[in-house]
Amino acid sequence: MMTPHALAAYSITFAVALFLENKHDRAPSLTEPTIATASGTKEDNRDTPFRNSTPDRRIKNSRNTSETHTSKTTRFSKNAHSILNINFGKRPEGGPPNGVVGGKHDIWTLVDVGERKKKHLQMADGTPSDIKLKISENDGEWGIPGNFDVYHAYIYHNCRCVDLSVTLKNLPAGMYQVFVLAHGDAPEQNAAIEIRSAGKLYTGKKTLNDGSTHYRERNLEEGNQYIRYLVEVESGIPMKITSRRDGSSLSMFNAIQIKTRDASP
Repeated sequence: MMTPHALAAYSITFAVALFLENKHDRAPSLTEPTIATASGTKEDNRDTPFRNSTPDRRIKNSRNTSETHTSKTTRFSKNAHSILNINFGKRPEGGPPNGVVGGKHDIWTLVDVGERKKKHLQMADGTPSDIKLKISENDGEWGIPGNFDVYHAYIYHNCRCVDLSVTLKNLPAGMYQVFVLAHGDAPEQNAAIEIRSAGKLYTGKKTLNDGSTHYRERNLEEGNQYIRYLVEVESGIPMKITSRRDGSSLSMFNAIQIKTRDASP
């Protein structure tokens, strides 16, 4: 049996051992990975190895490179500087203009219903010119079902008693290919196109009038939606294009393209 002194010594020894054991349990293990959080505490980092990592530099660089590649400059067609584009009634939208010549980014001059004059018409590459346009009186516009391209809309006169004409002044002297798109939204609403320039009359060509709806197709064909003349222009003499009523009492213009003959397609 322990004496009082021996019992007191044993109690002190047991208490010290228990304190040291508890202190050891609370101490962080030197083999456990830890990270410092914003609050200053420490926690296990095994399940979240990238919790405080910075954004991956490679992802950032890749994003910047992608943005650079998606920025594109407007590219006009090869001979846009030698093409004059005119469309009537409505600007093309929702797709390429779909002209006979030129490209999808080329510039078009809009002549809206009721307009009579235009100055300094732009070439297809955006270059301003001295060319002036004058058109006869018109007060109606309509559209051909399908794409909203330059062939879709056309202008006319509601009296159905006149032939529309377009006069172009200040065209440089030379030989030109002239493409005239002219058809209404009915099989018989075609046009007979005449051009007067340099003292000569170019005549005899018409758009389609065969009773079918082939005219609605957007695969443009000469003799269907448009006609073409090779026209001479002399300095100081205007070119006059007339859309004559043919299968119906309606005269119309959808679009006109003029291109110098020596320019390749």
